[in-house]
Amino acid sequence: MILYGASEEIAAWAADKFGEAHDYFDPCEAIGIVADGQIIAGVIYNNQRKHKSIPFTLEMTVASIDKRWATRHNLRALFGYPFTQLGLRRVETQCDSDNEGAVMFNKRLGFKEEGKHKQAFPTGNDSLSFGMLKDDCKWL
Repeated sequence: MILYGASEEIAAWAADKFGEAHDYFDPCEAIGIVADGQIIAGVIYNNQRKHKSIPFTLEMTVASIDKRWATRHNLRALFGYPFTQLGLRRVETQCDSDNEGAVMFNKRLGFKEEGKHKQAFPTGNDSLSFGMLKDDCKWL
């Protein structure tokens, strides 16, 4: 089941999975995936950027504890929010360059690697940035 309207709860759940404070993603919107009565995944949408008050991109962050969330139906809804509902032309994400699972996951979703940011994480690890254009999104 897709959970809308509980951004604060979902963002706090996701922040906890990353070992961050519950307000880490503030301000944000979030969509959760629920199975067996518990959140198994959350997608956080934050860091929206605008030009002359017109939004053009935002950052998506995924946290999950169960692979069952990644169905075509759910992915259509999760990418539909920024691209269809908000009318954005691109979304972005980033991950630790040492996290091979996250790098492969982002690529399987259709994100393209766009850059490396040296020592961008508090740990001193590098960050990889990824972007996806609406025209390239295979989930819509």
